[in-house]
Amino acid sequence: MDRQGEQIVKLPRSIQAWGTPDFGDELKAELGSLDAEQWPLQQALCSGNYVLDEPPTVMINGVDEHEDAIVVRVGLFFAGINAGSCCNNDPTPVEPHSEYCVVQLTIDRATGETGIALLDT
Repeated sequence: MDRQGEQIVKLPRSIQAWGTPDFGDELKAELGSLDAEQWPLQQALCSGNYVLDEPPTVMINGVDEHEDAIVVRVGLFFAGINAGSCCNNDPTPVEPHSEYCVVQLTIDRATGETGIALLDT
């Protein structure tokens, strides 16, 4: 599979659960354990300029099975902020705000190696 430009992670428990009723729960648990920097969240910001270092909330939007891969569309809810101008005594409040994006996971059925690509914000 061509993985150029994608973030790559391993999801071995999810691939083991494929085809069972536990797949969705296992996938959400594994994805929930990823660090914020493992997602393309900075590129997905719409109204902020900095992603808070918190794992996003994961929502599975769809799953398609292919011969060599499982393709999953995932919605991510995360927090961003508008960081100030870095001037001394900057009065800009730093309040977190909600952001959302959709990513595609392409999970190799043999290895669990997973490419993460930003689809939509």
